[in-house]
Amino acid sequence: MIHYAEVWKINKDSKIPYTDQLVRNIRWSIFTGEVRWTEKLPPIRVLADELGISINTVRNAYKRLEQQELVVTRPHIGTIVQTESMDKKKLEEELVTSIKNAIYYQLSVDEVRSIVDKVLKEIEESKKKSVIFVYEEKNIGHRFAMQIAREADVQVEEVHLDQLRDYLEEHRDQIEHLDAIITTYFQYAQVRSIARSYQPIIYGMTVEVAPDVMEALQSLESGSVAAVICKKEESADGFVNLVHRMCPDLDVEVYYEDKRSGWRKIAQKASVICVSPQLAEKVRQCDWKIPVYEMWDRINEQSMNMLKDYLH
Repeated sequence: MIHYAEVWKINKDSKIPYTDQLVRNIRWSIFTGEVRWTEKLPPIRVLADELGISINTVRNAYKRLEQQELVVTRPHIGTIVQTESMDKKKLEEELVTSIKNAIYYQLSVDEVRSIVDKVLKEIEESKKKSVIFVYEEKNIGHRFAMQIAREADVQVEEVHLDQLRDYLEEHRDQIEHLDAIITTYFQYAQVRSIARSYQPIIYGMTVEVAPDVMEALQSLESGSVAAVICKKEESADGFVNLVHRMCPDLDVEVYYEDKRSGWRKIAQKASVICVSPQLAEKVRQCDWKIPVYEMWDRINEQSMNMLKDYLH
């Protein structure tokens, strides 16, 4: 997701007219793929405010780009990138000229090669789908976000649930280019409630039980107690049912975060603790001499495959 105010920043100390600077900046973004074909440029007034320049400067820059057949302005829609009619030979000539100028102005061949390699890498990144992952607990959210980025090959921005409303408002112009708003089903209803205008791109992910959890449970003696600690809004029924199927001889007791007084029984009775990842750190701080396992530690493979199909 391109941040126009940073990428198209105007150097107000330069002698180059603002319009020329803006045209060059936008052309560069088009040539490198930072803004994609059919992508809508920000509204004139919004871009003028973000860059701290006049509305007429932005309007003139858009007109010049339209004259160069890089964009087209459509009534009630806005200014859209159109690169399908660009002359490939003209692009090659411009690229060669830029490289020659760089070397002429005392950049070494290795420096130019390094710059080109960096730009190509940035282009590859910019072509990736862009998503945000909404989380409630930072460490767990980061773990899931990195899994999504790695396995779905997308750019992921992490947003805390409490900050989602402000994020959507602040990035309103960029959100239209967003490919998905992703969260786990634990926060799915809350995300849909906050992001009502974006429901078509809200995607819920399921998580799966970590293998070491089941191994620990299956190693317990018959009649042992497994304590499950979770938040009230996180239904533990599915996990409890799974334990009963896999380890029918175990007793499973559920404790909730908002009823800490009942936790005293855990140290006396439980042989193992299975905890919601959001509460794992808090439970470990209790310093009980009992093994503590997170109930789930990754996004379910089937759910990930469905996300990849949805995005690509």
